[in-house]
Amino acid sequence: MFDTNPISIQFEIPATDHLGKNHVEGKVRFMADEVEIDWRVRGNVFRGGNAEVKTISMPYGQIEHVELRKKWWKIRDIILRIADPSLVEEIPGVEMGKMVLQIDNRSREEAEKLESLIDYKRSIFILDEQTKRLEKLKES
Repeated sequence: MFDTNPISIQFEIPATDHLGKNHVEGKVRFMADEVEIDWRVRGNVFRGGNAEVKTISMPYGQIEHVELRKKWWKIRDIILRIADPSLVEEIPGVEMGKMVLQIDNRSREEAEKLESLIDYKRSIFILDEQTKRLEKLKES
């Protein structure tokens, strides 16, 4: 049976330089209707403490592609490609909607379930969109 419970994965996007500038940490939650990304920039020597947590919500239809990158038979990274890059443009380390998220060790078991869940949710979203288009064509 397919499990449709929400999946929460802790992640980080490494700093863009050796001084720790723009090191992002956060959590991505794959909910019933949408994907929520909670993230913040980790504090460093020059900036002080951690920044405040920001939240981005997006429907499953915005996720074009999911790739689980493994190293030594363990999932290390999740690569998400977002259809509308403007949704995630303010997150440091994200380039044109491509998010490379390094998975926290405690979230690896949850990440195993991710690929099938995303495929399932995207197929439901695409089917709903096609049904809406067909309804509009019938009305006109």
